[in-house]
Amino acid sequence: MRERIYKALISRYTSQMEDALLKIDMLVAGDRNGVIVDHEDITGAIDKQLGIAANCDEKMSKLRRFYGNN
Repeated sequence: MRERIYKALISRYTSQMEDALLKIDMLVAGDRNGVIVDHEDITGAIDKQLGIAANCDEKMSKLRRFYGNN
């Protein structure tokens, strides 16, 4: 049970981080990727997604550190 919870959390954080990084890529690329970016605060939107990615990375780091070897 513990291993399944660990794997589920790693999958969750990985997925959320990849989603945030994809959104950053799309915001940075703008019209080059066929997506029309309609943001007044593009840097704020990127900052928000970067925060999500960093938070997930930190959670995965802590999870691996404290529960990865058990």
